[in-house]
Amino acid sequence: MNYKTALFCEFDKYAAESYCAVHGTNPALNIGDITKADEKSVPDFNVMFGGSPCQDFSISGKQGGAAWTCKHCGHTYNPLEAHFTQRDHCPKCGHTEIEKTRSSLLVEWLRFLREKKPRFAIYENVKNITGSRFRTTFDLFVKELEDYGYNVYWKVLNAKNYGIPQNRERVYCVIIRKDLDNGKFQFPAPIPLKRALVDMLDDHVDERYYLSDDKVAAMITPPRYDRSVTPSAQAEEVQQTVTAGTCSLASAKLSKKGTQFDGYCDTALTLLARDYKGFGNQQMTGVVERHENRM
Repeated sequence: MNYKTALFCEFDKYAAESYCAVHGTNPALNIGDITKADEKSVPDFNVMFGGSPCQDFSISGKQGGAAWTCKHCGHTYNPLEAHFTQRDHCPKCGHTEIEKTRSSLLVEWLRFLREKKPRFAIYENVKNITGSRFRTTFDLFVKELEDYGYNVYWKVLNAKNYGIPQNRERVYCVIIRKDLDNGKFQFPAPIPLKRALVDMLDDHVDERYYLSDDKVAAMITPPRYDRSVTPSAQAEEVQQTVTAGTCSLASAKLSKKGTQFDGYCDTALTLLARDYKGFGNQQMTGVVERHENRM
């Protein structure tokens, strides 16, 4: 696809460098922090790609949603429930000192689209934004896009069905300006998989990439704990065990500070890369390189 980047928005230095390296983009096109960028001063563009931070919508996050809290009176509200001209004013007391969750940056995305009126836009986020907990926010988002003169087509898609080796479900919104939309847009059908994971694996793997017998023995050894030992001492032992990289962790449920137990239970052990022989050895990348050459 032939395209020319008009601008991009990334306030993190290293993420911006990565973006430029991947897409061959001039760093000077970065307008930085979107909350401080002036949408009226940037050049016009035809297509807008992006999404807002997903942490507050994700099931892996705190699920704070698109919530703004007034620092003066403590009132919390959804900015999408207010007209865009009044969002920065607390609906209860009128003050403008507002604490905002990261995911509420979707209103900044709307701000640029509202001003620049691109022909098309694509918005992406975690599928949980379409679930019952945040569906009101998502519906308000779609409604606002429609009010700005766009038709919105959305669907939850899994990357694994489109040639990407990752089981990753996300909601995608294809946004088309109404004066250009012929109503025929459809999301592409899934691409049938022709290769399985076994096709990507080496037939013979060097011994150094296997767990040692000692590591295996440590894994299958039942977790031990002594109820006569104080919880803080047990926690210290677990911390030392983790630091040493041993797999046979004492089973425990730690507090947020990681210094106390509030119960015992069986745990599933996770194998870290450092538990493999040869971790850190540059020859390990050869396995990946050989896989790539076989593709």
